[in-house]
Amino acid sequence: MNSKILSIGLIICSVLLIAGFFIFSPTYLQSNGDVKHFSDSDMSFDIPNTWTVYEYDDAIKTPFLSSRPSSIIVNPASKSTYSYYDGNISDLEKDGVLNTSATSATDVAIVTCEISKMNTLPEGVTLDNAYQSDSIYGIMESSGQFNLDSATVIQVDGKDARQFVYTVGYTQYKDTWINSNGHYYRVKCQAPNTFYSDAESVFDTIINTMKLK
Repeated sequence: MNSKILSIGLIICSVLLIAGFFIFSPTYLQSNGDVKHFSDSDMSFDIPNTWTVYEYDDAIKTPFLSSRPSSIIVNPASKSTYSYYDGNISDLEKDGVLNTSATSATDVAIVTCEISKMNTLPEGVTLDNAYQSDSIYGIMESSGQFNLDSATVIQVDGKDARQFVYTVGYTQYKDTWINSNGHYYRVKCQAPNTFYSDAESVFDTIINTMKLK
């Protein structure tokens, strides 16, 4: 009898510990109407409610994720938000999974932002030419497929920054580099030329609402 009571007690304690682990885990992504707010130990920013931060929107994974990740991916919550498919867009997705019988990988456009953090810039690189450190520049510039559309001096949360817009083939990039007290942040957003004007407001929202801690 005592062993049964002890076993039941251990099971109850285990359940409570597991529940407490998830309940008291940090919440990185919070929804407020049409806006989601992401915040970790180093930065915060807003995105539309139709976008998300990869993995940080998963309650099961969140307790195991870093509060100071070296990089995060921000993208549309629905994989079919930007699509070349000319049929009913609802056919493309069911329960968050692409319907491969209705679409192919080429139907869904890649629209995404990667935010990365680094302690130093690559050797020989300054904020003014930071975009040249990307491997895509080295590969495409010599072939004439890299076109720098604009290079702008801006501030992000009062910090010195450079924003580069460039086109590589059929894809346009908005690439922002920020100097934050000797540490650097890069916000690299991309969209096919066809969808860039639609996605650019999201790219700008990330930059305009970004706070560096």
